[in-house]
Amino acid sequence: MMNKEEVIRQLEQVGLKEYGNAIANWVFPTAQLFLSPVSDSDILLGGSKVGGNPDLPEDLEWPTWKGYDMSFISQINLADCPQQLSLPTSGLLSFFYAVKPMYAEMGFYNDPSTCRVFYFDSDRLEKLARRNTPKSLTDLEKVKPNQILFEPNLSVPTAESAYLECLGLGWNGNIENFEKYWRLFLPNWSTKGYINRLMGHPDPIQGDMQVSCELTYGPYKWIENNISEIRDKVLNSALKWRLLLQIDSEEEKTGMMWGDSGRIYYWIHEDDLANLCFERVICVMQCT
Repeated sequence: MMNKEEVIRQLEQVGLKEYGNAIANWVFPTAQLFLSPVSDSDILLGGSKVGGNPDLPEDLEWPTWKGYDMSFISQINLADCPQQLSLPTSGLLSFFYAVKPMYAEMGFYNDPSTCRVFYFDSDRLEKLARRNTPKSLTDLEKVKPNQILFEPNLSVPTAESAYLECLGLGWNGNIENFEKYWRLFLPNWSTKGYINRLMGHPDPIQGDMQVSCELTYGPYKWIENNISEIRDKVLNSALKWRLLLQIDSEEEKTGMMWGDSGRIYYWIHEDDLANLCFERVICVMQCT
């Protein structure tokens, strides 16, 4: 596995030495999730999985959005995870998304409440029970069960991100160095095929998501490109939005396609993550 010193060396090799230390500070640990279809009954209560039926405390109501039952996406037992991911070392994270109204409701994609993420600490793990999915959800709205293999690695900022834009690299900045980054440097870090990911940097399909997350919950609800002071404030604040989970359209395993071969991305503010507060998590779908 590469380290931060290797990142700096690679940047120097492609003529980006001046950005080496800054980008090295944004090299984050990640875990790629490899899925294997299984029967839900083969996964232990509280075990890590994508799809199937969730393990929830009996007093927790099934999450909904505008009256629609949400679909269970994944649960991650943090004791199963690599231990360098800025996550607790124990407990369970449970992810839901409002799949049923995804294409039917106006305003769906501008509403941050279309997802829910729950954190159950180790004390609550003893009170979990496997919950049947509501009958209102059809097979097309349920994710098939898969066990997870975690593979730890490092990840670097994607080309179109608030990180690079803060360095003046982007379509409206230093184009020459921006092209060096995504043409010469990023291929060293590319991953082929389906990419399910816990923490680290996303594998975007349609560009940056950090700024839109910041505009959702931050003090500014819009920015104009010619108001540089506001844009700089938004960008600096956007750096604090971190990828929590990324799930790909691995339809043959999960039965789920996100748009046209897309992915869903759960984002959390790093202050919320430090406080184990998952009330403001945002789920973004991108597709081709």
